[in-house]
Amino acid sequence: MKSLKAVSLFSGCGGFDLGVSRAGVDIIWANDIDASAASAYKSLFPKTEFINKSIKKVTDFPEADVLIGCYPCTGFSSAARRKWKERTERDLFSNDKNFLFEEFLRAIDIVKPKLIFIENVRGMISAEQGFFMEQQIAGFKSRGFHSIKPMILNSADYGVPQTRQRIFLVGFHEELGDIVFDKPYPTNGPKCENPFKTLLSAIGGMPEWPTGDFFEGSFHGHFLTRNRKRRWDEPSFTIVAHGHHVPLHPMGEPMIFVSKDKWALQGEKNRRLSWRECARIQGLPDHIEVDGPLLDKYRVVGNSVPPDLAYNICKRSLELVSHLF
Repeated sequence: MKSLKAVSLFSGCGGFDLGVSRAGVDIIWANDIDASAASAYKSLFPKTEFINKSIKKVTDFPEADVLIGCYPCTGFSSAARRKWKERTERDLFSNDKNFLFEEFLRAIDIVKPKLIFIENVRGMISAEQGFFMEQQIAGFKSRGFHSIKPMILNSADYGVPQTRQRIFLVGFHEELGDIVFDKPYPTNGPKCENPFKTLLSAIGGMPEWPTGDFFEGSFHGHFLTRNRKRRWDEPSFTIVAHGHHVPLHPMGEPMIFVSKDKWALQGEKNRRLSWRECARIQGLPDHIEVDGPLLDKYRVVGNSVPPDLAYNICKRSLELVSHLF
């Protein structure tokens, strides 16, 4: 199979792109509006052309075999749905923040990919009773990408030491034939040869109290509405993008259940995971660097797609089309 090239949109720090590159695809061009994410991406992909500005201001893209897009989805409201219905072809690509996926559709027309990868939050499936997803599927189908089915994948099933569920879409252009993508078989878990990866395997041996690398604010009421601490021998809870809400480090005593929506801390060893620990749990390399304040570092790392999960998705996709390139 020839060496494939990829264009990446809404790239963040490059987690998805790392997985794709490990599967043998060359990331030639990437984009994100976030300056902190851009700095992180460049620390991982110093040779990739990176455009740090709004996708709406990008007028051209290079052609490539693969197009990657982890676009934000904020168009979940009834108002956004009404606005879509009122649209005409002429204003399809307006500046409405609720429809950034249209920018991905615009890019398809220019990049002319044969394979597309998309990642997003679980809510994308149920938003407006499925309306939002239907519009995306229709847009892909009109551009030659048929048989796209949303998949819910848990990162823990693919060698990532965290229970993180996200939506993935994989599309093959009709020129490649009628290809239906089934989610890759899990590599880790009770039914697999390999067990789930644990917090110990990810962050064991890192400093217990890394000064300046973890958020030291108080544990407010919302934080204590549920359990936030997993054991060393378990995968982490989901690594989120907000530093106030990241899980607790596994050291010390477990939290205890008090009553509905109320949990309590025990002992003196209670702190949030550091942003570098979060990066390890996501599967990002230790040499990643993120410019900006501490909470920006958490945000950039928490928004990443775990590279190991992206690798498994891309590897399975390329196996299906290797004879065609």
